[in-house]
Amino acid sequence: MTPSLVTIDIDGLLRRMARWTTVLGIGAAVALGVWLGGEMALGIVLGAALGYANLWFAARTLRGIVERPHEHRPAPGAKWALPTALLIKWPLFLLALWGILWYLPARPEGVALGVAIALAAASIAALPRSKPPASASS
Repeated sequence: MTPSLVTIDIDGLLRRMARWTTVLGIGAAVALGVWLGGEMALGIVLGAALGYANLWFAARTLRGIVERPHEHRPAPGAKWALPTALLIKWPLFLLALWGILWYLPARPEGVALGVAIALAAASIAALPRSKPPASASS
């Protein structure tokens, strides 16, 4: 196995994503909930939770694929197929989205905004942290 040039702390990234999703989601839910009502706030919170769950599930699954690629390689002459976890992810999340929109009084635009907040939070969490330059000893 060859060492990777770039290592990413997935657990740390997921923690930062959760923190940013919570801060941005609650902030937007409070601000827009006061202005547009509780249904909008509920939609934002549920959409942000669904968006974060989607990203968390994808990160965990892909980390397993990258860490153990030999388990996911097809046999010689066989076609390559996605792991089962990736195949069932979208139907499960679409079912959850349907349940939120059909059974709960959440506004659809709030759910969409919540998912967008989770994506923005993931982008912010993935930004490289600036490190101060090493101080030169005199």
